[in-house]
Amino acid sequence: MVKTRLILVLSIMAGLIVGGFFLIGKGEAEGKSSTDRQPTAYIEGNESKVSFKLAGRIEELLVDEGDIVTKGQVIGILQNDELEAKVSQAEAALGVADGQISQAKAAQSTAEAKKEQGKAAVNVTAETAEKQVAQAEAAIKAAEAKLTALKNGARPEEIKQAESQMKAAEEIQKVAKVNLERLQSLLEQGLISQAEVDKANTSYQEANGKYEVAKQQYELAVQGPREEEVQAAEAQVEQAKAAYELAVASQAEVSVRQSEVKAAEAGIEQAAGAVSTAASGKSQAEAALAEANVYLSYTQLIAPADGIIKAKAAEVGELVNAGFPVFTLEQEKERWSKFYFPETEISDIQVGDTVQLSLSATGKRIKGEVVSISPSADFAVQKATQNMDDTDIRSFSVKVKYTSLPKDVKTGMTVKWLGVSGEQNGK
Repeated sequence: MVKTRLILVLSIMAGLIVGGFFLIGKGEAEGKSSTDRQPTAYIEGNESKVSFKLAGRIEELLVDEGDIVTKGQVIGILQNDELEAKVSQAEAALGVADGQISQAKAAQSTAEAKKEQGKAAVNVTAETAEKQVAQAEAAIKAAEAKLTALKNGARPEEIKQAESQMKAAEEIQKVAKVNLERLQSLLEQGLISQAEVDKANTSYQEANGKYEVAKQQYELAVQGPREEEVQAAEAQVEQAKAAYELAVASQAEVSVRQSEVKAAEAGIEQAAGAVSTAASGKSQAEAALAEANVYLSYTQLIAPADGIIKAKAAEVGELVNAGFPVFTLEQEKERWSKFYFPETEISDIQVGDTVQLSLSATGKRIKGEVVSISPSADFAVQKATQNMDDTDIRSFSVKVKYTSLPKDVKTGMTVKWLGVSGEQNGK
């Protein structure tokens, strides 16, 4: 009886041990298959750090965390008083350059006229002497008219123009002064460096100097011509009379006139050089204005892509450096996930495959496309044991891009790999 019971107990124990090994082996096999075939990953998106190109104090932040923005949208503004003043200065400098070009072209026209007059004089002959006399008389009248105009003083419109130029220079001087006082206040608060104040002071001194010059020109226009200008005009009248006497007295001045033609040609070359220099000055002024406008545009923070504001790292009134990430923008155009497969399964997956996946949160099925497979292993998913011929099993990353996602899908949600299209249906 005792022997029979012992045999029965031993039989039951043996059965349990065998069954246990069978269940453990089956569970390991099933677990491995489930892991290999249905790995999980997170939905991820590209992020952009949005920052100003200039350092400065934030004046406005036009969006907040969670706001949807579009590419090119203005989402922040820096204080820009100083840069606006620089734009005004550059515009004024461009106006001055235009005036210099006009003056240089007028001088060129005068020189060309003198050349033509000289050529005409070279062709003086006995038959054209009377014409030359008439021309000399006309020159006398022109010189006398100029003298009369000088004695009568500047015309009202010329005085008004000089006054306008003075007022414009005065406005620029005031802006430069206000900017200097503001920066001096910031320096006292320790918010900026002395170098910035020195730069603003230099700008103010330049603007003040231009204002003084414009003021003197206006005062001269109001006061009338100087005595030496009148004397010069009188001398021109006398020169014209002398030319008339020479025209009448002799026709043998051809060589003299030829010299005058050469002098006029030299004057034309000189005037052309002045036009070229003035044009170069205008180009520099235009470049300075363009540069000032570019820097002014840098005070606007522009969204680089469509997306949603994920984080905000600064507030209105704060001083930020160039490149400081004021906002973190999550781009919504492209979302993706990265799965990891053991090397024993990676050969079944190819770039371009359409993949079936499911959202862990809702169970909804979605599709994606394999866009890349890592060219080298990332890490080991199974370490070798001490069994004979056992080796590590390493993993490879597979990046899946989503062509479209339901509106309720959020970045960071978990997705499960179901299989490559065709393969999943067949299983």
